[in-house]
Parts: sequence; structure tokens; C-alpha cells
Amino acid sequence: AVTKQAWFDLNVQTGEALTSPEYFRLTGHDSVNFHSGLQGWQDSLHPDDHNAVMAAYQKCLSQGSGFSTEYRRRTKTGDWLWFNTAAEITELSSSQQPLRLIGIHTDITERKQAEEKLKRVAHYDLLTNLPNRVLLADRLSQSMVQCQRLNQSLAVAYLDLDGFKIINDTHGHHVGDELLIAVSQRMKAALRESDTLARIGGDEFIAVMIDIDNIEDSEPALERLLEAAAEPVTVGDSVMQVSASIGVTFYPQDDVGADHLIRHADQAMYIAKQEGKNRYRLFDTALDSAINIQQESIADICSALNKLEFVLHYQPKVNMRTGGVIGVEALIRWQHPDPDRGLVPPLEFLP
Repeated sequence: AVTKQAWFDLNVQTGEALTSPEYFRLTGHDSVNFHSGLQGWQDSLHPDDHNAVMAAYQKCLSQGSGFSTEYRRRTKTGDWLWFNTAAEITELSSSQQPLRLIGIHTDITERKQAEEKLKRVAHYDLLTNLPNRVLLADRLSQSMVQCQRLNQSLAVAYLDLDGFKIINDTHGHHVGDELLIAVSQRMKAALRESDTLARIGGDEFIAVMIDIDNIEDSEPALERLLEAAAEPVTVGDSVMQVSASIGVTFYPQDDVGADHLIRHADQAMYIAKQEGKNRYRLFDTALDSAINIQQESIADICSALNKLEFVLHYQPKVNMRTGGVIGVEALIRWQHPDPDRGLVPPLEFLP
């Protein structure tokens, strides 16, 4: 088995180090002309990891604490390997300055690759390599917070491919998968780098477009998405074409949570399908509010009937010539339990 660990013994004052033979083998070097000292190690660090690793090293020296960190370093061939380096100061000068640092380098590349694979499976769609529902939810939540902080808007677009099921049933799942991959790549290219396109299942996608100053800003992107979805795709000897029905809602104009934004965009998508497909439709927040209020009112009335909150008030009908009472009108009222509403007149609930 290939050894994945190597020890080192560093002279902190000179930067020179003794290392076990495994060290140069791990990094792809031969033992001749291989400099295993502090400077060579520092020069091999990945640019993105360099500052954090050296800060941890300086903290170790200044506080006399242990040193343990994970980072990438370059091999002789220019590849990057992941290492964990753990070390302790074993010798101090009379003035308590660190003189000697002994530790172990461990190649953890396989573990990091396995972690990355698990992360990708958890957050990305395996077919199209787009973010999945889990990563979409995280990005949408973060984008909503950013909107509030920067006083901007975002658009949530729910896309469903028109005609995909027929192609899938006629040509088979393999061809359907190739079509999905091609269309998803085109739709992703139609958006900006800062936007997110996720596949949430089957032929359904969600796009989150951020940094929108007004609703009109999203319209060119929506048109590009329609064009990208409708462009013909060649799979083998067959040329196929689908289109997209898109429903869109905007936050914070549609002032609801992330789940409801997706639901509202989905509702608007169904309207786009009903109106003929290959188009986008905006979610109508005013209409939705009116429907919700009506539904709530009906539910309140059902509850009031069950609780016997409706009462009749009788108004006499009088013959003004004779002064005689000739009948009564029965007028319904709602004795509402909320004292602020009190006795509710019929025109507020009968319609």
C-alpha cells in the first residue's frame, strides 16, 4: 500500500527541515534536488489557501499552540493534492522563542474527493449538473435576504417543457435525457452568471434572477429562456423540438416566503399552458389577494353559521295613514365575536 503520511522536523529559525522519504514521494519528486524546507512548502501552497495556512502557522509560533490545518499543495507535475498538516512546537529558546516544530503531513485527497462527490450528489442534479431543489432553496433564501438588504427585487420563474412527454414516450428515456441535457445547457447560458437555474424533477426547472430594479428588467431574460427551450435539438438522426411554459413572480412585490414564491410561479405557469404554451405569464398578486380574502371570508361565514353568530332584526312596516303595523322585514346581522367589528351589516358579507 502507498504510504499517505510523512513526518517533518522543522528548524523554525533557519527554515530548514528534515523529512521522511515518503514526503518527496507524496509530492511526486525524487529525492535529488528536493528542498523540503519551509520556503519550498510555502511556495507550493494553493493561492486560495496560502494566506489562511500561513496565518495559522504564525499563530502557532506566536502563541506556542499546536498547528493543524487542511490545504491544497502543488505536486511536481502541477496537480493539486489535499493535505492535512498537524504539528507541535517541541523546543523553545531561553527567551521562549520557538526553535523546533515537529509534525506529520497526511495526504487526504481521496477523502476530500469523496466529500466533494457526496456534496455534489446532495446539491446537484446528476443528469443535467444543474442545482437541485435543496441547493435552489438555499440560494433563493440567501437571495431574498440580499434583496431586503440592498432594496432590490428578484424573479422566480417556474419552467415546464411543452411536448417533452411525447418525445420521451416515443423515442425512449435515453433520447429524452439527451434532450433535457441540451435544453438545460442552453437555458443556463441564457441567464447571467449570478442567476440560478435548477432542475427540480422531470422536465421542470426553476430560475432565480437577482439584482432586478423593476419587473421589466426580467423580460429580456424570459424571452431568451423561451428561445433557448424552443431551439431544435439533434439526437442521433432525429431533430426534436420542445417549448417552455413559464410562470413568474417577483419578490418582495409578492411578499411571501420562498415556498410560496415557487408555488405562485407554478400557478402562473399553468395559466401560460392554458393560454397556448411557449409563453410566460406573471403571477397576479392583486387577484391572488382577492381570492384569498374571499376564501377566508367564506370560511369565516361557515364558522359563524356553526356558532349561531347570525341574528335577525325585525323592522316593522307601518301604514302611515292609519298608523297600523301591517308587517315586518326580517334583516340579518352578523354578531361578530371581534368587538372591533361588532354588529356587521349584511352588505359586508352577503355578496
